[in-house]
Amino acid sequence: MTSPSPDPIVTPDDLAALLGTAVDEGRADTLIRLAQGLCLTVIDPVPASAAGVVLGIALRAYTNPQNVQSEQAAVYGVNYGPVAGGLFMSKSDRATLRRLVQRGGAFTIDLTPDTAGQNLPWWDRNTWPGGIQVSEDQSWQSSP
Repeated sequence: MTSPSPDPIVTPDDLAALLGTAVDEGRADTLIRLAQGLCLTVIDPVPASAAGVVLGIALRAYTNPQNVQSEQAAVYGVNYGPVAGGLFMSKSDRATLRRLVQRGGAFTIDLTPDTAGQNLPWWDRNTWPGGIQVSEDQSWQSSP
């Protein structure tokens, strides 16, 4: 099987540490590579800071391989939600990946060149023909 990403940002040991138990190295490695491949559909390349997202996706697939949606034991039950199966990314996983690369945030980069406002006509310079700044002109506010 070819891996979607040549160098995984997490290891099976990381997954084992998160689970608190030993893991099947081959299965864990495959799930980690597939999880990182999913992350590549949102951001490319996947930064090392996305290790938590990759581990979360791999952990869901590792701990719930049959994709059980609900379980019942006597009177106690748990519902895992509507998931179609296999590895999946939640909306919060996608949002986290976008935040890691600063996409979709409140900050932008101004690509306007420094010379963009030169040689404009007077009506676009925010001044009156006499050179008075429009914001400084208070004559319209004077009471009769």
